[in-house]
Amino acid sequence: MKPVAVTLFFALTGLMFGARAQSGRELIEESLQRHAAPAHVYEEQALVLTDRLGQHTVRTARYYARRDASGSRNLLVIETPAELKGATIYVDRETHDGVRRGAAAASSVFGSNFSVADLEGEQPGDFRYERDDDLDLERVPHYVLRAIPADAAVAHRTGYHGRRIYLRKDNLFVSRIDYQDREGRPVKRQTFRDARADESGAWRAGMILMENLRDGQRTLLKVERRVYSPDYVPDTVFAGLQARP
Repeated sequence: MKPVAVTLFFALTGLMFGARAQSGRELIEESLQRHAAPAHVYEEQALVLTDRLGQHTVRTARYYARRDASGSRNLLVIETPAELKGATIYVDRETHDGVRRGAAAASSVFGSNFSVADLEGEQPGDFRYERDDDLDLERVPHYVLRAIPADAAVAHRTGYHGRRIYLRKDNLFVSRIDYQDREGRPVKRQTFRDARADESGAWRAGMILMENLRDGQRTLLKVERRVYSPDYVPDTVFAGLQARP
């Protein structure tokens, strides 16, 4: 074999076999690192609830998130309708031990199809991640991961017994999450829409659709305004709130 041919052969072999395939955990951790939320997030949101007959109900809310070395605090406050104004969902999580306090993870977010766990973000310490067959969604190549609760307590707390997470191969942004019951049957689907890169290069969804695949109900969460600034998330926002385990 000629020297040039030998060089080309080994170069191609290296491309084919030299790159180590990433594990499911490595993929999800890289995704979380790439698209990590800023330290201070303020959002004005609209929740559009649609029942099986196509009737719509709208709720508006303010969302506050603050993250620092000690942990994270997340607060959702209803603005409308008037009868729910001031109702809150609060969750905090300590960094050093991961202890979570606040609203029950499996509880509904103000009667919508979202549960509190759905809006908390991925918690890799609570799950095992396994690679599934890759898949194209709307002609975009995706990695597919199976997220399996680490133990029965996590499954009970979140109300889910398995999820399939779809990560875009080009930027590791989560496009969709399918939720399954303990028999492996689909129960809900969460789709992240109108995604765009912010100033840091991290992608954020402008809308999140949660569909109940059994009864046809769905909820669309629309971010009407988003600001990254400590001025919009002062300590006083969380004053007097006590999250219980």
